[in-house]
Amino acid sequence: TMAITSEEGVYGIPYAVEGYGIIYNDAIMQKYFALDGAKVKSMDEINNFNKLKEVADDMQSKKDELGIKGVFASTSMSSGNAWRWETHLANLPLYYEFKDNTTTGTVLETGLEANTVEFKYADNYKNIYDLYTTDSTTEKGLLSAKTVDDSMAEFALGQCAMVQNGNWAWSQINGVDGNTVKEEDIKFLPIYTGVSGEENQGICVGTENYFAINSQVSEEKQKASAEFINWLFTSDTGKKYVSNDLGFIAPFDSFEESEKPSDPLSKEVLRWMEDSNISSVPWIFQSFPNQNFKDTFAASLLEYVQGSKEWSDVVTTVKDTWAAEKQ
Repeated sequence: TMAITSEEGVYGIPYAVEGYGIIYNDAIMQKYFALDGAKVKSMDEINNFNKLKEVADDMQSKKDELGIKGVFASTSMSSGNAWRWETHLANLPLYYEFKDNTTTGTVLETGLEANTVEFKYADNYKNIYDLYTTDSTTEKGLLSAKTVDDSMAEFALGQCAMVQNGNWAWSQINGVDGNTVKEEDIKFLPIYTGVSGEENQGICVGTENYFAINSQVSEEKQKASAEFINWLFTSDTGKKYVSNDLGFIAPFDSFEESEKPSDPLSKEVLRWMEDSNISSVPWIFQSFPNQNFKDTFAASLLEYVQGSKEWSDVVTTVKDTWAAEKQ
């Protein structure tokens, strides 16, 4: 279902499935649940934005008792580091908007064909972005200097309870000197924004990574390429490279359960994907016009979080820039 197709043709084969959401440190959460007056007693109770906010606000007020600097890691807003917000977080409100507008085809196709956006779920985006930047390890005025590496280091060192990122972040967490987070305590929570029915929403699952064989090279090279790909994803030796060295969650039925990646975040992606009561949010940010749209969105967000721009101005920026770049 994630292949790149056109009519009867298949032009790109996805070679890895990835997922992102709110990564949390279960050890810190269990410490919070044990406090007198905790708003919930388990993660199972956090299944919508209102409950997430209630818990995060309470944890922020008790951060000294919990031994953390803030609930959420720094919202990285320095140049080149805002992709978690202008791409990954923006995926949610625009997915729901395109879903509302889809009559035929996929939600992604609806997005690709959209010359304008209403930014209908802008307030939902604002809900979670405000929570990230308020219940944070870092004051809003300092976020322009923060990087993704800073955020991941804060999480790895136990300075915060949560951080938005994907399963690829395991290598970052594991590679931080002084890392205090145990593998068994690293879990995923969906990104809740206050959309109706989000109790059944899962994490964001998709891919940007595809194999394609060049039709302009010799038949011999095309055949060799196909044989290599088949070897990589079907042979015992190839599959070990895929799961253990490359760390891919491969979207092929040639992999037995025991042959899938063993890192904690990949296992969490699979757990959420396999929950029949949950609907994953597909990646639709491939429909975003271009990088300039995302950069302009990020710049507007920075002005908003610094207090020099109203939220309504951010909404206008998103709508105007989408239309201009699509044209």
